[in-house]
Amino acid sequence: MATLNTKRIEESATHALKGALLRCPTLSAYISENDKTPSWDGQVFVYGSAEQKKSDGILVVPVQVKGTSKHLSAKSVSYSCEISDLRNYYQNGGCILFLVSVDLESQFHKIYYSSLQVYDLKKELDAAGKQQSRSIQLQEFPEDSPNEMANIFASFAQDRSKQTSFVNKELLPLDDLVQKGVKVERLSFTVPGIGFTPYNIGKYVSSHEVYLYAKPEGLDIEIPVDKVTNMMMSRPIFQPVYVAGHKHYDSYSVLHRNGDTLIKIGNGISVRLFEAEKRITLHFKPAGTLSDFIRDASFMVDVFQHKEIEIGTAKFPLNEPDKINIDQYTSSLAYYKDVKKMLDILGVTEELLCIGLTEQDETNLRNFVLAVLYHREIGFPQTKETDTVIHGPFKIANLSIWIWARRQESGKYIIENYFAPHSVAAFAPDDTKCEHPNPTSHFLMMDKTAFTNSSNIDYQCIESDLLATKLTPLLINPATLLLLEMLKAYDEQPDKLTKLLHLAEKTCTWIEKSDVEDGSYTMVLNRMQIAKRQRKLNVSEMLELAQIIESESTADIRCGAYLLLDDGESAQKCFNEMPTEQQKEFLKFPICRFGNLEVVNDA
Repeated sequence: MATLNTKRIEESATHALKGALLRCPTLSAYISENDKTPSWDGQVFVYGSAEQKKSDGILVVPVQVKGTSKHLSAKSVSYSCEISDLRNYYQNGGCILFLVSVDLESQFHKIYYSSLQVYDLKKELDAAGKQQSRSIQLQEFPEDSPNEMANIFASFAQDRSKQTSFVNKELLPLDDLVQKGVKVERLSFTVPGIGFTPYNIGKYVSSHEVYLYAKPEGLDIEIPVDKVTNMMMSRPIFQPVYVAGHKHYDSYSVLHRNGDTLIKIGNGISVRLFEAEKRITLHFKPAGTLSDFIRDASFMVDVFQHKEIEIGTAKFPLNEPDKINIDQYTSSLAYYKDVKKMLDILGVTEELLCIGLTEQDETNLRNFVLAVLYHREIGFPQTKETDTVIHGPFKIANLSIWIWARRQESGKYIIENYFAPHSVAAFAPDDTKCEHPNPTSHFLMMDKTAFTNSSNIDYQCIESDLLATKLTPLLINPATLLLLEMLKAYDEQPDKLTKLLHLAEKTCTWIEKSDVEDGSYTMVLNRMQIAKRQRKLNVSEMLELAQIIESESTADIRCGAYLLLDDGESAQKCFNEMPTEQQKEFLKFPICRFGNLEVVNDA
């Protein structure tokens, strides 16, 4: 009786599958009932048209049909497949495995399938080890959709034709191919063309598995390197987006994800389109920069006020606009416009990133808006009465804003842009009563971090303020140190800013032309190292360095000259003449980037 039932189950399963495939005019099934052929039960022919002409081309897909009387209703199920069968599928170039749940009494059935390509079978066999079987995942077969069924077979046949030649060959992931020196000309994937238009192909790809192929440069082959599930596809549409006749955007994009289609506008706006009802719903999630947010929020407020949107050439009414709190959007937009004004006043040129703003960031933004735009005094923690001025970087999200905060009678502070003129004086160490002020520039207090980590740096302001400052003996050393900090910062910049090197050049000239510059070779070396960062030294400059070396200059000066002449051996000899402590200090100078000096003595 068990044998009879098994035969009935297998025949019912085969009959159910063949009946489903009859709905597809481009498919022709040749599947034997109770077939004794090892590992597969037949073939399905895939034709190029419903007429099933040989001239249209025929692709062949091997199939294996398994039946079960167990009631199955889930979207996906697993089936234990013998390793011997998997190996046969692999050697034959793959097959589609079907599992059909049948009720012998009612003849109700449910069909599941798994497309087992060479790529998949290779992975299963490699992972099997000494196992005698592997659990294979199968998906619900879409027997109510002729186009979907036809696409499954057409897609399998196309990929099988590309992968069969890789049986018994090593298949490497893309990263491993590149590491082995293979130059990949392009990556591609294949989709069938049944029932597709340029508008719905993305929906298919985003909801189906596709195989990714790499074409090596100079070779006419495509190597399977990956299997991608639910690929996300996006394509730009260069048509404007209007609200009530006002153009907000020049383009938008269509995004396909998990079989759904969304229209993406700006950085944070998603539009879901209900074509049958010719209506839309909008979702807004702040993304990108502050400028992006302001633009997107302005668009949203405009849409809510006019209750419609024009995308390309089509107009759509907004769904359920009465449920939207327009006042909340308007208030939020006005606040972030204030934030933008505040940052502009502080000279911030870097964009504030809206994603990841912490509660502390939001608090700091509100306080700075009040202080800068509305001249409110704000407090700083851990300040003393003697802290009449606080200056330096203030961190808000991704920004490092340099501020100048002046203490008021209330004990609180008003905020100003650091990169603006400020009245500052310096006093000599012996001027204990501060009776002889030296007017100076607050920029002399800057170090390299101000140049490498400042969201509001203003090079022109620094240059103008420095050049307007009269150098005195008290200021010459801070000015020289500032120049060296500029060069350190320039060397650390991943993307070299020529305007920083230009500022260093101007600063060097300002020092050299001052009445208090002592005429030593230090500034000559500084001028030369700036030039060497810009270009190769010319003959005149190299002769000037040679004269410095031949003079009775100190070891550190001669060492610097040799470094600029790319004479590392002679530079090291001069370096060895210095005491150890001087060597350690010398290595901190930016001129050392032109050599590889080492502390080798213990003078």
